[in-house]
Amino acid sequence: MDIHTFHFQRGFTLLEMIITLSISTILTTTAIPAFHQLVQRTRLTTEINTFVGQLHYTRSEAIKRGVRAIMCRSSDGKSCERTAGWEKGWIIFADYNANRELDGPDELLFVEKGEENGITITSGRRRRIVYQNTGQSPGSNGTYVFCDPDYPEYAKAVIISNTGRPRISTVRPDGTSLACGEG
Repeated sequence: MDIHTFHFQRGFTLLEMIITLSISTILTTTAIPAFHQLVQRTRLTTEINTFVGQLHYTRSEAIKRGVRAIMCRSSDGKSCERTAGWEKGWIIFADYNANRELDGPDELLFVEKGEENGITITSGRRRRIVYQNTGQSPGSNGTYVFCDPDYPEYAKAVIISNTGRPRISTVRPDGTSLACGEG
């Protein structure tokens, strides 16, 4: 063996190990909640975009078909419901017999299944959105509040005017703050 050959030991000192564990603990306790918050905000944005996209679809079908098109709450994908919330799902149909219910000659156009992601969609008493063949939505204007109860500060609303056009807002139409559970 050559006297000039040195053997170096590789490893961590106790101080290096403590510093590494401290940094990883700090990163874990701050990064995981921030990541969860980002995921929930993304889910909220996805729900809003889906809802607005379906409003545009309902409006365009009313104009294209020359009849009322209706978007209503539905958890079974077959009929409008009085009790289910919008987060349980909805249906869109062409209302050929003008009775605001999916029956007879009416045509089911789309079914949106609800997701169990914790997001609520409230609209007060509004159970359906009706678009006339002109694309207007008289009597169906309203505020639809999207909320994640874990992060109520990120609540947003889709506000539909009588002209039938939706807009997204962080406040109610009168300028007051949004609150989860109210529509």
